[in-house]
Amino acid sequence: MVLDAPHAVGRFSLMENGSLTVREASVFDRGTYMCKVSTEYGTSVMSVPVIVIAYPPRITSEPAPVIYARPGNSVKLTCMAIGIPKAEITWELPDKSHLTTGAQSRLYGNKFLHPQGSLVIQQSSQRDAGFYKCTAKNILGSDSKTTYIHIF
Repeated sequence: MVLDAPHAVGRFSLMENGSLTVREASVFDRGTYMCKVSTEYGTSVMSVPVIVIAYPPRITSEPAPVIYARPGNSVKLTCMAIGIPKAEITWELPDKSHLTTGAQSRLYGNKFLHPQGSLVIQQSSQRDAGFYKCTAKNILGSDSKTTYIHIF
């Protein structure tokens, strides 16, 4: 693709000052970009190699495989991940429902979901017992960890 005047084509924008902007860059935008300037005095060409770093998510902080709690206590399940693009974290609950992180903390009944992925079960009871699965996902892949909560 050649941009020869200030304008935008899809995700690529050529600015008046000669800068090139690529919005929502992905690994597929890697390569060598060439800037060519021509005047009545001659032509100058500059090559700019571009790499786009991206990798699938990897959970870096996870809950223990089994957690024991007494009724009425709070239980914190930590699930933090690294990945580029940023991983979205989803929790699958024992009833097979799903909670997904957002920009703000969210409260779902007695469950509090932090934007970074931690899930806090407040005032736990026997109905909160079961398997909890944390999944971190981006366009390049996913990683997941499962824990079992015993309420006794």
